[in-house]
Amino acid sequence: MAKTAFLFPGQGSQSVGMGKDLYEKYPAARQVIDQFTQWVLPDLKQVMFEGPEETLKRTLYAQPAILSVSLAALTVFREKYYDQPILAAGHSLGEYGALYAAGVIDLESAAKLVKKRAQLMEDAPSGAMAAILGLPETQLDKAVLHVKNESNGIVTIANYNTAEQLVISGERSAVEAVCALAKEAGALKAIMLPVGGAFHSPLMQQASEAFGEYVKTFEFHDARFPVVTNVDAQYTTHAQQFREKLADQIQSPVRWLDSVNLMRQEEIDTFVEIGPGKVLTGMIKRIYKDATLYNVFDSTSLETTIETLKERIQV
Repeated sequence: MAKTAFLFPGQGSQSVGMGKDLYEKYPAARQVIDQFTQWVLPDLKQVMFEGPEETLKRTLYAQPAILSVSLAALTVFREKYYDQPILAAGHSLGEYGALYAAGVIDLESAAKLVKKRAQLMEDAPSGAMAAILGLPETQLDKAVLHVKNESNGIVTIANYNTAEQLVISGERSAVEAVCALAKEAGALKAIMLPVGGAFHSPLMQQASEAFGEYVKTFEFHDARFPVVTNVDAQYTTHAQQFREKLADQIQSPVRWLDSVNLMRQEEIDTFVEIGPGKVLTGMIKRIYKDATLYNVFDSTSLETTIETLKERIQV
């Protein structure tokens, strides 16, 4: 019997037109996206479906748009094929999808929490992020420490995605300096990311503290199944722990590699990425080559995944 985990993508997986197919074909998906539009931004649906792309890329729009599509897809998936996963996880923003799936927060809370999160993160001090490919973590640590010691500004490792893919975040000059050192040390690539902020870095401290106060006003429940949380790559089920970790998550590194390795130790063998894009399953291919991977992001992928899963159960 398959041991399944649900995964939910984060910012960067957005694209103009995402969710439109689900919206047009499934009333349940339409209701989720309409409610998000009502609770978050009156033009959210229009920007998702029609663009412009530059507007959709803004944190203020990208985060609720991605989450709305993820939860719309999850809702239809559960209508047609209900299989309780062993656990769930999400990458940064995607953690809210995991919390909703596990019954920790309801739909309105998910929408309003992410709206506030996106506002705070967009309004935080400007900065930059860059993906460093093909450089061991120990060598990147040395480059980061060197830049800090030279007083070239704030910079830190923000995302531990795979052993070959790390992301740095901080003040632009410091990020650029680390990129240069990483290339000198043998990195295959150092790519500046198209984001407006230094997410998961100390520059997010004020946003993290403000969000921590906001989170206190919402009702959280203990999870129906564990969620592997970003800040510590640990199983979490208690409501109060989720409140604390969500606030801390904004300024803390995303420990995705450790999270996947933890799920591997639990002998999770099937991962269903629910939401736009295939970023997370792409990462898991590099970490856990024997895993069975599915994506649910439009009507075709949804129906194909359900059909395949049903066949596996019958066998």
